[in-house]
Amino acid sequence: MSLITAINISVRFAGKEIFSNVGFQVDPGERIGLVGPNGSGKTSLLRMLVNEVSPDSGEIRVASGVCVGYLSQNVHELISGTLLKFLLDSVPGRLKIRDEIQKIEKILKNNLNEQEQKRQALRLAELHHDMARLDIDYPAHKAEKILEGLGFKSDDMGRPVSELSGGWRMRAALASILYQSPDLILLDEPTNHLDIPSVRWLEKKKKKYNGAMILVCHDREFLNHQVGRVISIEPEGIRSYAGNYDA
Repeated sequence: MSLITAINISVRFAGKEIFSNVGFQVDPGERIGLVGPNGSGKTSLLRMLVNEVSPDSGEIRVASGVCVGYLSQNVHELISGTLLKFLLDSVPGRLKIRDEIQKIEKILKNNLNEQEQKRQALRLAELHHDMARLDIDYPAHKAEKILEGLGFKSDDMGRPVSELSGGWRMRAALASILYQSPDLILLDEPTNHLDIPSVRWLEKKKKKYNGAMILVCHDREFLNHQVGRVISIEPEGIRSYAGNYDA
C-alpha cells in the first residue's frame, strides 16, 4: 500500500497555474528527488503532503497510521527549549503523556474517594509504562549521537535553542526529524546550512534509514547519492524518471 497518493491535484498562485491534474504516489522505502526551477511549486507540493496548504482541486490521501516528518525552510519559530530537551520532546506523544502525568499527580493530592483514587492511580501507572516505553524506543543517547553528527558539541546539549543562529536551528530541526524516524521524511534543501563533514554524515545516516523520503536539494552530488527516482516539475507538467538525477 502506498504511503501517500496524490490524485489530480491542481494549484494556482497569484493567478498563475503552477501545475494541473497531477498524480503520483509514494511507496514504502522509496527515495524520491523532487526537482524543478525556482518558483515551480516544489515547496508548495511538500506543504500539501503534510496538509499545511490545500490544492485548488484534487485530493491527497495519506494512508492510515503513516507518520510524516517535514523539514521546511522556515522552522525557526517552531523550536524552543534547550537543544537536547527539544529533541526528546519532539517524539510523538511524549509531551501529551507528560502533561497527563502532571495533571493526575495534582489530582491525587486532593481528597478523593477510594474508587476515584484507585482509578486515577491505575491511569497514572499506565502513563508511566507508556513513558518508559518511549524512553526505550527513543533513548537520549540516540538524540545526542544525531546532534553530534550534525556538528553540535557536548556543551551544546543544554543550551537554549533561542541562542542558536538560524542555520543551527535548522540543524536542530533536522536532528529532531531524524530522531523520530518517521515513515516518510520530506526534506526541503537540508544541505543549505550544513558544512561538508555534516553533509557526509547525513549521507551515511540516510542510507541506513529504512523509511521513504522526498528530497528537494540543489546539491546534485547529494541528490544523486540519495534517490532512486526523480519527480520533475516541467513546463509540460510533472514527470517521473527512474534512477537518480544524472540518470
